[in-house]
Amino acid sequence: MKNKKHFIFTIIVSALAIAINVFIIVQSCLNGEASTASSGIVVNVLKSIFQVKEENLGVVTTLVRKLIGHFGFFVISGGLTSWSVYLISFYIKGYKSWLGISFSLFFGLFLAGLTELIQTFIPGRSGQFTDVLIDYSGYILGTLIVIFVIFFIAIHKDKKKFEMEPSKEE
Repeated sequence: MKNKKHFIFTIIVSALAIAINVFIIVQSCLNGEASTASSGIVVNVLKSIFQVKEENLGVVTTLVRKLIGHFGFFVISGGLTSWSVYLISFYIKGYKSWLGISFSLFFGLFLAGLTELIQTFIPGRSGQFTDVLIDYSGYILGTLIVIFVIFFIAIHKDKKKFEMEPSKEE
C-alpha cells in the first residue's frame, strides 16, 4: 500500500513540476505587451492593497516582475523539480543523491538560460543576464529548501528508529 501511495505522490509532484516549468516557458514566449499586461494585474492588486502612489508605480512594477515573475516562480520550480527528482530516485537502481542534485541544478540553470534566450526573439522583450541570475538564485533557493526538508525528515526517521530499538544494556 505504501508503494502505491508513494507512486501516486511521485506522479502528482512530477506533474506539478512539469506544469510550473511549462508555465515559465510559456510566460517567456509572451510578447512585451502581453507580459506587461499579465504583471500589470498583480501590480494593480498591490497598488490598491498598499495604496501605492503613481510616482512609485515603476518600482512596484519592477519588484513584481523580478521578485514574483522571476525569483518567485523559479523558487517554486526549483522546489518541485528537486522534490520530483528525489521521489523518482526511489525507482532508480544505483541512484546517487549527488547525481540527482546535480541534475536538478543543471536543469535550473538550463531553464533560466532558455527562458532568457527565448525572450531575445520575442517582440518587445529582451533576454538579460541579470534575469538569468535572479531566476537561478530562486531555483537554488527552492532546491535548498527541499534538501533541508529531506534532511530533517531523514534525521527524524533515524531518531525514531534509534528510540524504538531495544537497548543492548537491558
